[in-house]
Amino acid sequence: MNGEWQDGAYVESTTYFSVQSIKNTQEIEHLPEGRRIDDYRRLYSDTLLQITSDSALSQPVLIVIGGHNYELTHREPWQNGIIPHYKYYCVRKYDG
Repeated sequence: MNGEWQDGAYVESTTYFSVQSIKNTQEIEHLPEGRRIDDYRRLYSDTLLQITSDSALSQPVLIVIGGHNYELTHREPWQNGIIPHYKYYCVRKYDG
């Protein structure tokens, strides 16, 4: 505001996902090195959400799974002929 940095705030909302663990490491080979061994999950939802690469000026969506925070890192359209969805990958955040 007026050229001064203002901390933003997270806005809490609810959306529904199909959450799946990732067992096949080939599925995450396209993700950045060093993060491939972390706790990744695959999510499906019809809600378009912000991921890490959408903007350098904003934060990705944080998802809470089992009481742990996960950051959305990858999104792709998932058109299965029934309902248009998005397929996401998220990685567990250990630093708050």
